[in-house]
Amino acid sequence: MKVVVDTDAYAAPWISVTILRSGDPPTAIFSAKLDRQVHLLSQPETKAAYLALFHPALFDLHEQRVLPAAPACHPLQGSPAGSGLRFPRLPGTIAIAESLGALKRHKKVYHNFGNGEFGWVPLPYIGDLLLFLSDADGPYCVNWNIKLTEADYLRPGPRPLGRVLRRHQDPDAELRHLIEEALYRAGGIRTVRLTGSQLDEGLIANLRDLFGWHGREQTASETQRLAVVDMMRAGIGGDRPANLLVHDAANALKLSDYEVMVVLYQAIWRRELRVDLFSPLLMTKRLVAESDDPLQRYANWFGR
Repeated sequence: MKVVVDTDAYAAPWISVTILRSGDPPTAIFSAKLDRQVHLLSQPETKAAYLALFHPALFDLHEQRVLPAAPACHPLQGSPAGSGLRFPRLPGTIAIAESLGALKRHKKVYHNFGNGEFGWVPLPYIGDLLLFLSDADGPYCVNWNIKLTEADYLRPGPRPLGRVLRRHQDPDAELRHLIEEALYRAGGIRTVRLTGSQLDEGLIANLRDLFGWHGREQTASETQRLAVVDMMRAGIGGDRPANLLVHDAANALKLSDYEVMVVLYQAIWRRELRVDLFSPLLMTKRLVAESDDPLQRYANWFGR
């Protein structure tokens, strides 16, 4: 089978049609760190994104990234974080499918090239979340594949508008994931398969609430902010509920309760204050000291 790799053809309009109908409503959340909206196509993706954005080593996040059909640069190549560094190129999904003996099963679409010429071009595969992180050895990427359940990795992906969603197993679904994993592995990028059930619901509920505060304007001075953090830290593990600690700090520092709450929630989000995030974080409850670090529990998801 002859496959034409036309970058203008496979980068275009049908992508938005193909990915719109996944069964979950799409979500957009604004990240102060990234200074933009992050667009997620399912609830499991959204939950995973809260965890990813919570990690202090994360400096960028690419959602719904198109996997290149033809050879392409590494995602970090040419980026500010990768300045002066060289990264292996990605071979492209066509080359990967061919190496797996499955070129004929690579998704494709019949394309009009103009002047009466038609031909098959590869339909691009779309990833879920590509994390950009940094550690002592420098910047690196981790690719997250995210489904609701393990069984969904063997089912068809999002359907074009107007088509009935098939829930049976699709023999090409596993191939699609193998292609993606091999593509990124060639670039030294590890792929992690996640499911929504692996994410602790209590943790995600707390991260979602904290995320709603993380980008709010902070009007306390830096001196006041540090004083609030110290007072809250002293109250962790005590008997007074968070709302009374907030009120005490507000009175002592001539701030409003709201201003103190902004400092409190942002300090927890930035991990300046370490509290239990696997139990409900409520103003009417006391602040419980962290005994289980979420980033340690899910450390394997972020490793090289």
